[in-house]
Amino acid sequence: MTKASITGPDGGDVIALGPTTMRILEDGSTTGHRLGVGEITVAPHSGGPPQHRHAQHDEGFYVVSGTARFTVGAESYDVPAGGLAMIPPGAPHTFANPGDEPLVLLNTFTPDLYVQYFRDLRAMIGQGGALTAEATVQVMSRYATEPATSYADDPGTTTYQVPTSFGEIPVTVTQRGQGRPVLLLHGGAGLDSVAGFAALLAGRLPAQVLTPVHPGFGGTPRPAALDSPRKLGELYRNLLGQLGLTGVTMVGSSVGGWIAVEAALAAPDRFARLILLDAVGLDSASHPVADYFSMTLDQVFDVSFAHPDQYRIDPATLTDEQRAVAAGNRAALEVYGGRSMADPGLAARLAGITLPTLVMWGEADRMVTPAYGQEFAAAIPGATFRVLPGAGHLPQIEAPEVVLSTVQAEGFLGG
Repeated sequence: MTKASITGPDGGDVIALGPTTMRILEDGSTTGHRLGVGEITVAPHSGGPPQHRHAQHDEGFYVVSGTARFTVGAESYDVPAGGLAMIPPGAPHTFANPGDEPLVLLNTFTPDLYVQYFRDLRAMIGQGGALTAEATVQVMSRYATEPATSYADDPGTTTYQVPTSFGEIPVTVTQRGQGRPVLLLHGGAGLDSVAGFAALLAGRLPAQVLTPVHPGFGGTPRPAALDSPRKLGELYRNLLGQLGLTGVTMVGSSVGGWIAVEAALAAPDRFARLILLDAVGLDSASHPVADYFSMTLDQVFDVSFAHPDQYRIDPATLTDEQRAVAAGNRAALEVYGGRSMADPGLAARLAGITLPTLVMWGEADRMVTPAYGQEFAAAIPGATFRVLPGAGHLPQIEAPEVVLSTVQAEGFLGG
């Protein structure tokens, strides 16, 4: 017989987060991860997290007692006890308690993806971290959530049909902000690994940030003829031509850095600057790329993050759809980069890069070590190399403020 789950008034997992307390009533283990439920208590005259958007789950707030002030973009709504606010994916939002009494909310997540966010915040505080807005945003980014820095210009997603020498290729691109064009290329972790940083750039800078999904990632189709970073470089060269963009600052993370290099070699006239974050692709006998395809998921997190326990994912919590996307990402990554994640001919071609280039590396990266990064930078004429403290293979997730401040200090993106 299927068993029910009963949580008493003193039960659940209680997490204290400053003026807010979350009591997790259902973490998804009973519902097959289709639904998570929590009880939020907010102290009088206290605010919630920074405005943010969820990409992969709906969120509901039923007001049990008190009055909740929900801010959705530029609009605010005071909702009394008995009222309900439903927040679909993509809607910017936060909440606050403007009253003199504690506010109690029944909070739902469908699916349960976001429940772990609260436990991660508790772990961060337990390790001595401060509950700042910046730290909160970093934790949000692990769960397909990004800060809502612009409300009039919400992220827009378009699929373009881009002609190439190997056929017409569909490319899905998200655009944020307005200003100087920035092309931000994700690595093997997929689009979610750069979404938060894209929002940060669009919110802080006068920048039009484009984040394409490499075909084959995120559940998108990959034509068989599209099978290398060099071809992806041609694809993005042609995409920028189709959009009429020049003077583009290009940022590439991991295999996205390899693709960025190929795009820079294919169309130097389209780009103004090149920024590489823990790029792969260089064939190094002294400092080879770690064997990603032989690792367990836990081992990948161990070598990829300075603080891996803050970012681990329990595979058992993934939905069937998420598992399918992850498998597709892995397959696409192997096609593009091969199992070695290296091209023996790349080092010689790097000498042909003429763009101002900034190579940044997480000091704790053990997927591709800083010594590999120095070798990569040395192969590019005039490149600047900087090591980023407190970060591993994905510094835009672990230390986005450090990445941004370094980029600005080196004059690669204006304030």
